[in-house]
Amino acid sequence: MRGLKTFAALAALTMMTMGAVRAEGPVKTKLKPFNVTIRVFDPTKGIEGGQDYVLPVDSPDAEHAIASTTANAASFTRKTDGGKALPVAFTCIKVEPR
Repeated sequence: MRGLKTFAALAALTMMTMGAVRAEGPVKTKLKPFNVTIRVFDPTKGIEGGQDYVLPVDSPDAEHAIASTTANAASFTRKTDGGKALPVAFTCIKVEPR
């Protein structure tokens, strides 16, 4: 019973906090333009045999630019060939302001 009361109190507190945040509106973060160079490679053959891609990214900082670019590369890279899994890895080679 005590756990149920604690849950109810936390739920009420969360709802009150959410109302206060919503009233203020969303916070806009200024984005900066970056060029992020990533390398897509076969980890069984080493990083030297990979292919580099330079991608323009607008992000709040360099760390976010690297993370979002690597995640996007992972989701759009071919991972199978005729149903057979392909070994693939990603790394950031360079990030620089545009």
